[in-house]
Amino acid sequence: MSMGQDADLAERILNQPLVAAAMVAGCVVIGFVALVLARWRGWRRVPAVLAGFGLALALAVTLGRSGVLDPDIATLDPLRRCVENDFALASTKQRLNFYMLMPFAFFATLAIRRAWPVMIACAVLSAGIELTQALIAVGICDSQDFYNNTVGGLIAVVAAWGIDKIVSTHEPDAATARR
Repeated sequence: MSMGQDADLAERILNQPLVAAAMVAGCVVIGFVALVLARWRGWRRVPAVLAGFGLALALAVTLGRSGVLDPDIATLDPLRRCVENDFALASTKQRLNFYMLMPFAFFATLAIRRAWPVMIACAVLSAGIELTQALIAVGICDSQDFYNNTVGGLIAVVAAWGIDKIVSTHEPDAATARR
C-alpha cells in the first residue's frame, strides 16, 4: 500500500458527515472535560486538551461512521463474534489503526507525566472501541485492530515519556527558578 492509498482512506473516513460532526462535538466536549480534569488534578492543561482532541478523533472515526455494516449483524455478545488475528501493518486499514491512539497517548502522557495509566487507558479504550463497534454495527470486533491500536498507543507513550524526561532534566525546578 502506498502513502496515497493511506491518505485516500483517511480522507474518505473524515469526509463522512457523522464523523465530522462527532469530531467537532467530541473536541468541544472532551476537550472541555480534559481542561476541567487538568485543573482539578494539577495536570498540564494544553497537553490535556490536546489529548482530549486526540481521543475525540479516535472515537469519531471509529464510532461515528455510517453505513459500514448491516444493522442486522449487531450483537449483544461481541466477544463471540470477535475476529481473531495477529498484529500487522501491511494494509492501509492496519496502519491507520496503528496510528489511531497515538495523538491521545502522546499528549495524555505529557499531560499527566506518567506512562502506566496512559498505557492501560490505551488498551482499555481499544478494547472498548472494538466491542462497541460490534454492539452498534459500525464495524466488527477485530483483535488485530486492538493490537494495532494498543501497540501504536504504547509507542506514543514511550516517546512522550522520553521527551518529558529529557526536557524536565533541563528545566530548573520551581524553587530554583524563583531565586
